[in-house]
Amino acid sequence: MTFHLMGGDRRQALLASDLQERGFAASLSYPGGAPDWQADALILPLPATKDGVTLHTPRCRETLPLQEIFRRFQGKRIFGGMLPADAPANAIDYYQAEEVLLPNAAATAEGALALAIERTPFMLAGNPALILGGGRIGQFLAAKLSALGAQVWVGARRSATVALCRSFGWKSALYEDLPYRRFRLVFNTVPAQVLNEERMAMLPKGALLMELASAPGGFDPESAVEHHLKVCYAPGLPGKYCPETAAKIIGDYILKEMDL
Repeated sequence: MTFHLMGGDRRQALLASDLQERGFAASLSYPGGAPDWQADALILPLPATKDGVTLHTPRCRETLPLQEIFRRFQGKRIFGGMLPADAPANAIDYYQAEEVLLPNAAATAEGALALAIERTPFMLAGNPALILGGGRIGQFLAAKLSALGAQVWVGARRSATVALCRSFGWKSALYEDLPYRRFRLVFNTVPAQVLNEERMAMLPKGALLMELASAPGGFDPESAVEHHLKVCYAPGLPGKYCPETAAKIIGDYILKEMDL
């Protein structure tokens, strides 16, 4: 069984090394050399594409149209993260699997915590922190912040999510009922602009907004600047803060799917 990996960040290189250590032949391109079109299976990065058209290659200037890649690997196993809607039937989106989503959310929360400590002039312990969204990442982040002694609030869209978060011991409220004036640190995990102009205006000047969600994100960046708020965009945290673990999570899932 031979694997070929294309594009991506350090996760791809470490995943290639991990597969080799497990006894499989694995090669890497973009960066790393020419594509191996003869490989038995293809692994694309997370995300596979940023524009929906070309391969995501943040570590080199070259790229390829995704449809060309799909054509070359027609009939073979293809794996990728956040694949476009027009991906072929032989392509599996590993970012849809709970075995990948859950540990990836935990890794994202850990990276967000590390980044928040770097960017804030105050201790997290004893200070209020707001998390917008009570999903996987929000819950992992709330647990880690609570362990550090932060005063955790979770904002949610639904009353059921508010009740769940309160059952874990965190303060929680619907977005419209949150005490925004209290928070100098806000984490957004929702890919929708829940932090509108009115809510943003209530935040203290100099508050740090950490964007963890995919586009369009939870707030308008120009409005944030107008309200004298600090903005920190934090995409791909697992690939930056724990790429070895993130690579193994993906590798474990792919080998399980292939019964290897």
